[in-house]
Amino acid sequence: MFFSAHFRSLSAGKKAALFAVFIALSIVVNCFSVDVGTSNKIAFTYAVCFFAGYLMGGLPAFGIAFIGDAVGYLINPVGVYWLFGVTLGVYAFLMGAVMNAPVGNGRAAAYIKAAAALAIGFLLVTVLLNSAVNYLYVKIFIWEGEVREAFLVYLGGRLAFQSIVYAVNLAVCMALLPVLLQIRFRTRAGRKKPVVGRGEHRA
Repeated sequence: MFFSAHFRSLSAGKKAALFAVFIALSIVVNCFSVDVGTSNKIAFTYAVCFFAGYLMGGLPAFGIAFIGDAVGYLINPVGVYWLFGVTLGVYAFLMGAVMNAPVGNGRAAAYIKAAAALAIGFLLVTVLLNSAVNYLYVKIFIWEGEVREAFLVYLGGRLAFQSIVYAVNLAVCMALLPVLLQIRFRTRAGRKKPVVGRGEHRA
């Protein structure tokens, strides 16, 4: 949940390298995200969070999402990065927690957990947390403190676009899930492989 079995099996050097690779990837997708108006964004940050959460676990994924968003903001300052960094970190943690939950094994279970994780992430982060942060940002900085639109009206307009963006991220996650499964299963097989000493032989 907090740290995946795959991540725990790596050496300290490989853990640091994997963490660095995902941070770099997170920074890149944040820098190349495209703002559409004041409330919508085209980005693949959700997909990066999903991959990081599955391979590394909830806590490393949270750190990757937050640091990636923070550095991305410094390079391309738009919005209130620390709030979005937290919500993206929550999303990454959820992906890691659900995908590494000790329930079920095998490919079928992985796909079920992936579907559950992505659905929970959409409802909790895209629909609720990010929409609330965006609404607060628009109210303070765009509407100058006035309430020009009810939250539910604003939410309906935002989700009409963000649902499409999320669907694209979801498709990328599910398309690349077999690759992640292969990495995890190979790691698991390597841990179970018996060690053969000098005076021993395989049957």
